[in-house]
Amino acid sequence: MKDKKKIIGSIIIVFILAVFTVIGYVLSKPEKANIKEEEIFVENVKSTKKENVKLEKEITVYVNGEVKNPGVYKLKDNSRVEELIKISGGYTSNADTCKLNLAKKLKDEDYIYIEKKGGNNGGADNSEVSTNSVIGADGKIDLNSASKEELKSIPGIGDVTAQKILDYRGKQGIFKNFEDLKAIGRIGDKTIEKIKEKAEIR
Repeated sequence: MKDKKKIIGSIIIVFILAVFTVIGYVLSKPEKANIKEEEIFVENVKSTKKENVKLEKEITVYVNGEVKNPGVYKLKDNSRVEELIKISGGYTSNADTCKLNLAKKLKDEDYIYIEKKGGNNGGADNSEVSTNSVIGADGKIDLNSASKEELKSIPGIGDVTAQKILDYRGKQGIFKNFEDLKAIGRIGDKTIEKIKEKAEIR
């Protein structure tokens, strides 16, 4: 009789343990699933952030002339001229703002030159000249698109010669090579060698 009670008691205990084991197993499955879902979500968020970082391309542009803080600036790709003017401190009181296209999108290595009021940039529209890459990647100034002030910054070119270069461009078109500079007068081989150090023809 006692043996039967022991057997029945053992069976009940085993049954109860089995029930708790099954319940524990069932309850633990959703938790694991939730953990996996959270891990997947975190991974997706990380991937999205990495993609966004890659998409946020930067460009480097140079602004000079009549702005308060001329220099090289980094902006987001497709930024506009207006944003560059703002981060460079805004215009000086002498800036010619009439012809500048503030809505124009900037490109990497663009050079923006803000003219003085009444300044001469060779008869070209300031909205076009200002957004050309006047300074190349090597730091040299393009004789075919530089303004008068930019030309004067080149060794061997003073105020008179700079104006003659602008006049030549207005009448004859672009310079094809450095030898063409001799056509404007007052420029010899030695001067041309000096100019070549800081200028190029594109």
